[in-house]
Amino acid sequence: MKYLELIVVLLIITVCRTAYAESYIVDTPVLNVRSCAGTNCKIIGKLLEGKTVEVIQDNGEWVEIKTENGSGYVIKKALADDASILSVIGVFILIILGLWFLFFMYFLPSRVAADNKNANKIYHVNLFLGWIPIIWLILLLAALIGESKED
Repeated sequence: MKYLELIVVLLIITVCRTAYAESYIVDTPVLNVRSCAGTNCKIIGKLLEGKTVEVIQDNGEWVEIKTENGSGYVIKKALADDASILSVIGVFILIILGLWFLFFMYFLPSRVAADNKNANKIYHVNLFLGWIPIIWLILLLAALIGESKED
């Protein structure tokens, strides 16, 4: 049960990474997809204007994109930023997760000391002074080596 929160966080981060993949919209009538980064490379496909593409790697003037058959390269200046609602939701979810993670880490000494004789004292010091790194570390150590209530 202790690790359930960690598993949930890792699962949400994995989902958010796929939802927040860097995507662009084709901003030219027809865009050639090439086998390598350069105009002298073989054309392996074409994309029509308005198509959304997912960028795998940014190589400066050229970007590698995900295609149905694997990957290919397109010139970056023919793409426009995709400001879709999924991107906004992805950023919002990442901010919420970041704040939740900070909150979880801040109160980690209190969580570890839940079955400790001094749990109440550790909680109060953690609540008011846990923002000071050395005090947070001392509280975490006290929670880890403190006597349990059963002793």
